[in-house]
Amino acid sequence: MKNNIKLLEFSLQNAEPIIDEFYLKAGNLLIAKDPQERTTLMQKNLELLECIATYNFSIKKDEKKLANKALKKILEIIKTKNINYSEFVSFWPVVDISYSLFKKMTEEDKIKIIEKIVKKYLEMRHTLYLSYGYSPTTLQVGKDAKAHKESGNLGGKKVAKILDTFGYKNANTEPLETFISKGRKKYIEADKKGKKLFKQLLEKEKIAFAWSEQKENKFPDFLIRHKDLIFIVEHKHMKEAGGGQDKQMSEIISFIRSKEKNSMVYYLSFLDGIYFNLFTQKKYLKKGKILNQFSAIKKALKDNPKNYFVNTAGFKMLLENLNK
Repeated sequence: MKNNIKLLEFSLQNAEPIIDEFYLKAGNLLIAKDPQERTTLMQKNLELLECIATYNFSIKKDEKKLANKALKKILEIIKTKNINYSEFVSFWPVVDISYSLFKKMTEEDKIKIIEKIVKKYLEMRHTLYLSYGYSPTTLQVGKDAKAHKESGNLGGKKVAKILDTFGYKNANTEPLETFISKGRKKYIEADKKGKKLFKQLLEKEKIAFAWSEQKENKFPDFLIRHKDLIFIVEHKHMKEAGGGQDKQMSEIISFIRSKEKNSMVYYLSFLDGIYFNLFTQKKYLKKGKILNQFSAIKKALKDNPKNYFVNTAGFKMLLENLNK
């Protein structure tokens, strides 16, 4: 197999793409392609705006029954799927109310709170939006702006797809005996459907996996078996620094410091996303956090020759070398 330092250097020479096809979202439309047509969401949002206008009128005319009727109708409409992308519900964080929390409240509390929100919306936004003109495109813009929350397990799907391409078989549901005795190129999703088999393998192969205890019993993302070799894999997709990203970097660096008595066990940290490219830029390697991380990665690899730190290109190269 390729030396772990050389494989890191290969990864650095083959940087991550700015746009990775694996992470593109479906971008499903909430609005109709034809402006003359309306989706259910578009219709409900129009009704919502009409109810807000009705409430506004009823308050000015001191029509309490009409105002209550409008509020009840608003409560009903905001149960509509994806209505959280509307101008009205998008406004809620301004008054420190979250849509998810609101849905968990009692009906009694909801009616009290919705009235306060509507009043603030009328005071701060409704007239302004009317002057510019409400548009159903706001619904689509709101959804697109939160597309990152739809990523789900795209990273896991990417790793699995690459493994499939190199001829590895998904063995999540195989019995332990079958996983060991039949087939020489397999993988399991160790933190999901393959969790049970992963635990059994740790015991069978006498793998300590001490890293898990240090990380609140966290499971790795994948376990790959190539003949008699076992690769325990932790994958991260990162685009920018700061916040939780620093914790993730700390995790995958500590991962490649792992050691095992079983000589057939390797640890592999797979980092994709344009954050990886920071390690290729000299201006970030003069001082500061990126330099410290990169130095820690190289030291971990030198101290643990059987462990690897790769990006997408490096991961593919490792699999290619294994297949030779």
